[in-house]
Amino acid sequence: MKHAKLITGIIGIVLGGIIAFLIPTPQGLSHAGMVVLASIVTANIFWIFNVLPSFITGLLMLCSWVLLGAVDFPTSFNIFSTTTMWIIIGGLALGTAATKTGLINRMALKIMSYLPANFRGQSLALMLAGTIISPMIPSAHPKAAMSTPIAEGISDALSYEPKGKGSSGLFMAAIWGFIVMEASFLSATAQNYAFKGLIPTKYQNVLTWGNWFLLMLPWTIIALVLGYWLLNFLFKPKNDQPVSKDFIHQKLEAMGPMSNQEKITAAVILVAIIFWILGSAIKLEAAITALIGVCILTATKVLTPADFKNRLSWDTIIFIGTVMALGNVMKTVGLTTWLYKILQPLINPILSNIWITVIVLPIVIYLCKFVVVSLISTGTLIVLCLLPFFSTMSFNPALLILIITASVNIWMLNYMDAPVITGQAAVQGKMVSKSGLAKSSLGYMVINILGLLLCVPVWTLMGLV
Repeated sequence: MKHAKLITGIIGIVLGGIIAFLIPTPQGLSHAGMVVLASIVTANIFWIFNVLPSFITGLLMLCSWVLLGAVDFPTSFNIFSTTTMWIIIGGLALGTAATKTGLINRMALKIMSYLPANFRGQSLALMLAGTIISPMIPSAHPKAAMSTPIAEGISDALSYEPKGKGSSGLFMAAIWGFIVMEASFLSATAQNYAFKGLIPTKYQNVLTWGNWFLLMLPWTIIALVLGYWLLNFLFKPKNDQPVSKDFIHQKLEAMGPMSNQEKITAAVILVAIIFWILGSAIKLEAAITALIGVCILTATKVLTPADFKNRLSWDTIIFIGTVMALGNVMKTVGLTTWLYKILQPLINPILSNIWITVIVLPIVIYLCKFVVVSLISTGTLIVLCLLPFFSTMSFNPALLILIITASVNIWMLNYMDAPVITGQAAVQGKMVSKSGLAKSSLGYMVINILGLLLCVPVWTLMGLV
């Protein structure tokens, strides 16, 4: 429909206006709360139907709070001065350096060179390479765009038919390693920081880099082991005989010896990860570590001013910031307390027991993904709905962030996962079939819940349940 976005946008604005100014303010909620509620409804309609670029919608939402008197400017835009925003900026800059210098490509190809050149060996290589590389690049789209052409080259070298079982399986191995395994590490994607930033500071402090890794370790093992088994079960060709690794060796030879810029980048990222792990023990903010690393890379000319202008995804950074502002503002205007009273009968049973939560909440998220395409928007909506219940839960609410970040990444249908769309675009849609997407996503949905269930004993041992 030619004017669908315009019509949807008008509907969103009209609906927001009705909520803010025509519906009587319910008991227990202020007019400021109604304004914020109206802006959330309008913004989500805009995000779901892509009426405007996501970051523009987010900025308009924050501006509307100030213009309509819900909160003042410092409260509305406070998130942009927090450490969370700066760790996102610093982390994305580190990832930019790793991609620009070719370090990530070299690591992936090197890992592949050690394993047999057949489906079993190279699917495992792609999954392991992605898992190892994930914490270095906090952005899914560059990883999808970089990894899937490598998978395509391997598929061609193995003479797999486009969109056949072998080709589909290698594509999904790249997605599994480089995208799915992002849930294992706090620094693997900016959305992890975004979801973390939505919750109160006392719960954020639980989710340090090291704690996140330990809390998700059982999930990581299950996701890798069962994921590898699933992809081989679904996609392994009948005659899976090893062939020459010439493709991989040619790529490595074309890259030449490791450059000084690669070595500097590798050293900076390695030190940064070490300090992120030790952050709580040595009282060093993760943002400071990331920003010092960026300064070193800039001083050594690995990164240039042009890189900051052209390679950093500033629209994504701004969008994440506007989404993260919601939690604090909702609490300020009393919207969280009011929502608690409204949603209590529906949500209390889900949060009554951690075992029930790790089964039911992912299923709710899966269903939401059929409507709300954006991973960050889906996670944000879920967090905002659960935020009013944090004080009454029987387990630490920080665990909800782990459940959410592991559950939003599904790709049953083409439109449901933007990084998968990026990966398909990078290979001109020639690798994976629709049935291959659907089957692997369904398998992941089951594996994800199994992995989360196995995390519960670890969460209990760490005193969070």
